[in-house]
Order: sequence, then structure tokens, then C-alpha cells
Amino acid sequence: MELIVAVQELARPGGPQTYALTVAEQLARLGHAVTLFARELGDVAALARERCLTVTDQIGALPERADGVLVGVDRSLAFELADRYPRAARVFVMHSIDEIHLPPPVDGVVAATVALNDRFAASAAACVGAGEVVRLRQPVDLRRFGVSNRKPAPRPSRVLLLGNYLGQPGSRAQFLKDAWAPAGLQWEQVGYPNASLDVTSAMEDVDIVVGYGRSIVEAMGRGKAAYVFDHAGADGWVTPESYERVEAAGFSGMSSAPPPDATRLRADLDAYRPELGRLGHDLIRIHHDARDHAAALVALLRRLGPEPPPLEHSALRALALLSEAQLRAEIARDNNRQEALQWFGRAQALDDQLAVQEARVEAVQASRRYRLAQVLGRAAELLRRARGGSRDRRS
Repeated sequence: MELIVAVQELARPGGPQTYALTVAEQLARLGHAVTLFARELGDVAALARERCLTVTDQIGALPERADGVLVGVDRSLAFELADRYPRAARVFVMHSIDEIHLPPPVDGVVAATVALNDRFAASAAACVGAGEVVRLRQPVDLRRFGVSNRKPAPRPSRVLLLGNYLGQPGSRAQFLKDAWAPAGLQWEQVGYPNASLDVTSAMEDVDIVVGYGRSIVEAMGRGKAAYVFDHAGADGWVTPESYERVEAAGFSGMSSAPPPDATRLRADLDAYRPELGRLGHDLIRIHHDARDHAAALVALLRRLGPEPPPLEHSALRALALLSEAQLRAEIARDNNRQEALQWFGRAQALDDQLAVQEARVEAVQASRRYRLAQVLGRAAELLRRARGGSRDRRS
């Protein structure tokens, strides 16, 4: 089959980009002709080309016809590609429940929506235009995320914060670090603002990976003890007992309540076992093998088959432009928020420095040496005034 895998951008590493790259590579291994399409190219696109995938940001460079189209994240892309490939089997892959990332709200633009967890499936089922909702699990390429050569430590010493949320200003990472501080752990961080395309190497020498979403399934594929903790909440260790519950929520930290306090976080660290990594890898092999995921996508596209043109072409183009305008507004808002958070962080750092300097000044002013200097200074001033008065009288 001639297949198009589309995502809003292939510039920076993230969950949707990793998914698109993983799926495209697996579909190509099955013998299908695959083209990756994105509006913005960059480091992820370069990596895709290194893996011998066809990549373009020009819609005119796409094949004349396609049997199947997989679109992730960007509903404006779904409109645009429905206009270009009206007879292709078109599928939307959800990566978020934010409005701009929901399926296109027009019947017929896509025939099905793939949901990567139960939360997404419930949201998709409530959406106009989602079509058939198909529940699949996050795919992991086990050839690339094989078990680490490092033997699990009896007690953990090194922790990796993996993901694009934990490195942002105001993240909850410091809360976890403070709770686990008595253990004397070494901390590393990969993701915003230190993004990396080689997360397998980053995980090699650590005992625990802390993260959210795809970073957790990749850590489990690597055979690392995976701890779900991020901006949305905390689910703790992924174990055979917790897996179904945590996976259903998308490894989002939202499957348990109430939110954890420092006491629970410390208790979780005490519950670490070196076999957690092996057990997690076994779960990934059973449920998340990218080869099985790709085969399921092919079966879905074949079952859907070609569709008649969903809408009049000019209407699709107008909807694509409106959706893209909304997406750009959302991106601008997020960029402005990030910039504001960065300025807030800088201001907070300056306030902290000022507080340190003020404390030093107060300490100096409270010292005996400073008080003595003040007394001597006043005495010297009185002496200068006395000498000045004497000169005035003599003149």
C-alpha cells in the first residue's frame, strides 16, 4: 500500500513525533511505501531520513495517490489530506484531549480514530467526526529499546527525569527531588530544554526513569524501573499489578487519587525492587510491540478501504485554514506562556540572590566588628567637626 503518515512537525522530539517515526518505520519494514509529511522539519526529520524514510514538508511533493493516511495531532492536516486524498482510508491518531488535537469535527474527514489509552478513547467516542474508535496501545520498537546491559542495582542511586514537562519552569520535579533527598540520589534530566534524540543512551546508566506517557513505555522497553510522575499527577511504579490501571490512563499520573504527598513518595522509593525493570520489559513485549501495532494499523486501513469524497473541496480547504489558524494561535499562546515562565524563573533567581545579599548585609550589620566600626566612625566624625570649629574660632 501507498501510505502517508502526517504530523504537525518533525523538528523537536516529543510523543507525537516519536510515534510517527516509529509507525512509519514499522510500516516500511512490512513492505509498504511510506511518506512522512510535516509542516515543519528539523532534527526528527533528519533522523527519519537516516533510517531511509521518505520525508517532505511540501504537500505538492506527496504521491499522487495514497491507499491510507494516518494523521496525528493536527486536525488541520486531516482536512488538508482529506482534500488531497478523497478516496484513501483516512485515520486520525489522538495524542491529546486538548480541543485543537481532537478529531476533525466533520463527518467523513476521517473514517476512524485511533486512541492510545482509555481516556482518549472516551473523548474520541464523544467527538463528532471521530468515526470508528479503535483502541490500540503505545508502540515501542523493541529492536531500538532493548534491555539495558547495566545490571539493576539492589538500591537505586541514579534517576533520570525523562520528558518535556519535568524540565519546564514551575514543574513538580523539585517536589520529588526533595522527597527523595534522604536517599542521596544522583539526578539527570533529558527533555525540554535538553531534548535528545538518543534517549536509549540516556537511560543506560540509571536505575530509575521518572516520566509520563511515551517516556514510561520507552523506559520499560529499556528494562528500567519506571515511575510515573509528572505535571498531571503520580501513579508510582509500573508493576504487573498496577499496569492495567496505569496504562488505561495513558501513564499520565491520573489513575490514582489523592495526589501524593512527600510521605507517599518516600514510601514509593522504599518499595523499589531491582526486578521492576525486567517485569516492565515483559509487559512491553506482551502489549506494546511496535510490530503488532503496525500490523493492526494495516488491518484497519484495509478494512476501511477507499472512501468516497467526504465534502466539497473548497469547504475542506476552508476548514483546514481555520483549524491551522487555531493551531497557530494555540502554539503562540504556549510560546508566550513558556517565555513568561522563563522570565518568572529569572526574576525568582534574582529575588533569591537579593535575599542572600540582604541576609549577608544583615549579618555584617549584626556583627561586633560592624558595630565597633559604626562607633569609631561616629567618633571620627565628631572629632572632624571639633577640629573644624577650632579652626573657625582661630580665624
